[in-house]
Amino acid sequence: MSPKVLLVDDDPNILAAYTRTLRKRFQFDTAQGGEEGLACIRDNPPYGVILSDMRMPGMDGIQFLSQAKELSPDSVRMMLTGNADQNTAIDAVNEGNIFRFLTKPCDPDTLALSLEAGIKQYQLVTAERELVEGTLKGSLALLVDLLSIADPVAFARSQHLGPLTQKLARALDLESTWVVTVASMLSQIGALTVPPSVMAKARSGDPLTSHERETVTRLPEIGSDLIRHIPRMEEVAQAILFMNKNYNGSGFPPVHAREEEIPLGGRILKVASDFLDLEERRGSAHAALAEMTQASLFYDPKVLQALARTLEMPDEPVAADQDLPRLATHDTVQAGQILVEGVETREGILVYPPLTRVGESHLERLKNFARLVGLKEPFLVLG
Repeated sequence: MSPKVLLVDDDPNILAAYTRTLRKRFQFDTAQGGEEGLACIRDNPPYGVILSDMRMPGMDGIQFLSQAKELSPDSVRMMLTGNADQNTAIDAVNEGNIFRFLTKPCDPDTLALSLEAGIKQYQLVTAERELVEGTLKGSLALLVDLLSIADPVAFARSQHLGPLTQKLARALDLESTWVVTVASMLSQIGALTVPPSVMAKARSGDPLTSHERETVTRLPEIGSDLIRHIPRMEEVAQAILFMNKNYNGSGFPPVHAREEEIPLGGRILKVASDFLDLEERRGSAHAALAEMTQASLFYDPKVLQALARTLEMPDEPVAADQDLPRLATHDTVQAGQILVEGVETREGILVYPPLTRVGESHLERLKNFARLVGLKEPFLVLG
């Protein structure tokens, strides 16, 4: 069923004209004025498109569409007005995020084509959200859970990358952040194909054989190939493939691509990944940023500037009862808590590294390890 359209105008004659000319092509409701339009939005399922007149008494079109955006952010908003003033158009776009700005008189065919374009835009937006939150959500969660079980260190790395890449995406004002979000979650998936002993050597800085070094270098390619054939994951695979590619074209993969030719997701992952490494080595976020700024040829300047802006943002407030570490065991730890210290078996085998955010799969694994081989308990958690 095609999404419904909401048509808002203070003139009942215009609303009646809408009904005559559009009733065979669209499902729609009409509202006489902004207040009635807002009531329709509150009382009905989300509208695919909301079309409003500009000049209305009491609440003009800009005010109405701005409030409509708050109530129904996915709805595509359009404005129709007899006033073709440029400032009106600018205000409408800036305050109401208008998809199209139409001027009166608008012939029925043009209006209908614009509504159809709005409906298609709405379907694109909602389909993408359903893809990420619905169809792929379970599959991605399974892959991440497998990573957390098979390689806790790689899993912890992806957990640290996720929040940072999302902040960078928001600082860059990306309309859709799902590509970098999913890419950060799966960026370490290639580690599952490499023997644990080789990964341990690489992480500790021990010398690698030529074959081992080649394999570790190709981890982004391996991870990219693992997920490339999942439907709608092509952009994610490309982001992972180029996550170690330098902005000036050097680095892996050894293909001719530089600057804007490198996928944006890869450029964001590059900045986020190198920042985490340098922050750990230097012990300071600002020292890491300064070192990356000196090596600016390796990084997209826009992403580097976004990183600088995120570091200036205040941290989100933490509830007073959640900012102090507390002791927990496998029986009392809860999903959502963060491990302050690594959890090990009684023999000293790492089960989960520090700063792991506990999920449902982690709880099950902790219980199994505690029952079968024993854990060093209690351990400290936050949250």
